[in-house]
Amino acid sequence: MMTVIEEAMALGLTEQKACEAMGISVRRFQDWRQRAQSGEYERRSKSSLTRPFNALTPAESKAIERAVGHTEWADLSCRELSIKLMEQDGLYVSHVAIWEYEKQHGLAGHRGKRRLMGRHRGEAPDTSFLNGPNQLWDWDFTKLPTGQPHRFWYLCAVIDQYSRKAVGWQISDHADTRLAKATWDAALIAEGLTTANAPKSLSDRGAQMRAHSTREFFQDLGIAQLFARPRTPNDNPFIESLFATVKTHPNYPVAFPSLEKAVKYFIEFFRWYNDEHLHTRIGMVTPSQKHNGEWRRIMAEREVIKQRTFAMRRQFNKDLGLTNKDRQCAIS
Repeated sequence: MMTVIEEAMALGLTEQKACEAMGISVRRFQDWRQRAQSGEYERRSKSSLTRPFNALTPAESKAIERAVGHTEWADLSCRELSIKLMEQDGLYVSHVAIWEYEKQHGLAGHRGKRRLMGRHRGEAPDTSFLNGPNQLWDWDFTKLPTGQPHRFWYLCAVIDQYSRKAVGWQISDHADTRLAKATWDAALIAEGLTTANAPKSLSDRGAQMRAHSTREFFQDLGIAQLFARPRTPNDNPFIESLFATVKTHPNYPVAFPSLEKAVKYFIEFFRWYNDEHLHTRIGMVTPSQKHNGEWRRIMAEREVIKQRTFAMRRQFNKDLGLTNKDRQCAIS
């Protein structure tokens, strides 16, 4: 900047105008020029090249390089690496120096457990193929209160993602692979499906879903398993929506004191849910109507009624000879 001002002054611009154009005061410019003439900047630049008294030695730099590249220490933090160097090499190297080395070589980043934070979770399960019933079934477990502390019944439910129909459910005192198998077997039998036309499975990554016996069960049936991404409930929201409907139903009891009473309640609940409940997300038809294709006829009939109502309304207003202004007055 000082060079630019001097060049402007050499071309005829006054010192005041040149400094104003650069946005600095004349006093500051004069101070810069005085320091440059005295050689202060040159002395300062030379002194900056002096090696710091506490700079790392070549041996210490090599120790850092070995520690950062050590396979068994890959998950250790910079602070832990500093301790390792003291214990094994008898060298003290601060964790900041190790961090600076990593940053210089493009290796800086969280180590240990923190390296998982913010990690890309991969792609969401692909459900773009879904265009009809019995193609993708969602399933999960939920707890049911028994009225006793720390004791629950477990409801395992399977729903069709396309129609939201509950195609199978079972209740047990344990949420395990056996309950999952029994629920899926009942659902497949109820829908009359075989290994040739079995739907895909979508679930979260719970222990029961990833268990070896569960995987073998699905493999034997030719059922492909899709999993939601870790800590991403939006990948499988439909089964959670079902459980929300279960637990916010007006008749949902405070507790189920026995397994028999729980089964009796849910027989009636799922009959209501599948055959009477008008589901908002599927066009205000029941899950059963969506599942068996009856929804198309119902939606067509509703559209006929809608258009007929509009036509009658227009004709009524026409017969009365109401203008738009008259209609507004009549409405108000």
